[in-house]
Amino acid sequence: MSVIGSHTDRLTPEPVTASSSIGRFLLTFAILLSLAEILLMGIGWAQNELAWALADRDFSFGFAGFVAAMANGTFTLAALVLLFAFFEWHQLRFRNFRERYQEGLLYGSTAIVIAIILQTGAFSFLQTLSIQPLLRADHLGPALVLFPVLYMVVIGFFEYWLHRALHGIPVLWRFHAIHHQIEDLNAARSYTHWAQDALYLAVITIPLIFLIENPHSHIAVLTTFYLVSNYYMHSDSPAFSFPAPLRHILADNVYHHHHHSRAIEHWGRNYCSFFSFYDRLFGTQYMPSDEAFHPTGIDGYRPLTGWRDYLVRPFTRHG
Repeated sequence: MSVIGSHTDRLTPEPVTASSSIGRFLLTFAILLSLAEILLMGIGWAQNELAWALADRDFSFGFAGFVAAMANGTFTLAALVLLFAFFEWHQLRFRNFRERYQEGLLYGSTAIVIAIILQTGAFSFLQTLSIQPLLRADHLGPALVLFPVLYMVVIGFFEYWLHRALHGIPVLWRFHAIHHQIEDLNAARSYTHWAQDALYLAVITIPLIFLIENPHSHIAVLTTFYLVSNYYMHSDSPAFSFPAPLRHILADNVYHHHHHSRAIEHWGRNYCSFFSFYDRLFGTQYMPSDEAFHPTGIDGYRPLTGWRDYLVRPFTRHG
């Protein structure tokens, strides 16, 4: 399969003007998150029904859970990409749908399938160790009120430094370059290499399991935003851009597009994927002076040529 689309035939969305109101921004985000929550609840229900249906047909609970988790991951990808596509595609006057989204759906679903296989294997192994987490969310008492925010602050800190390591350590950059070679970012073209996802599992997800048990029921709203955030950060729809003052606290799609920008002054900047203040704290912030989505990609880096190339590129001599 050849690389689909290029930045030369793209209709660039109109930038957000300074007159964009906070009210309009809040309404857009409320609609987006509400629709995302409805979709995720429906997919969660379907996952449970599928697992029980397989169990009723005498498949093992382990196999039924694995198949249901695989269905959940791929359906979540498709549902969230289509949700964002409505806004993004509208900005482009409903043109070039296949060119914008086919490549991302292919590579993104591949990464999800591999991630679920690795995660299932890792969690099965961890259960055999019978190691108890240091904390339980239910035992935090009054601190439980602040727990969702603290949880995201901790994740944001570790993601910031892992992201910097992906750029600063040559062997890790080989994996991360797959993400940065993407031209014309959008919600679907937010995929990363599957080996990078495995690194996140080992460095962030598993340590959090040992740190605190069963936090998800206490961070339901943030869980939805966290799932949506990766697609959001790479969306090129001006309708989702934050009012400029909010970027001093939270990163938005304009802020993150500057991280992917080809412009030299943007290199090594804006690593944050949620709280932008970590960039300011550690000296890597470039606060956007405009609302433009600058050209993205890596000069001199050969774009992916297909599915096999996506799987093995970082492990080849020219990766």
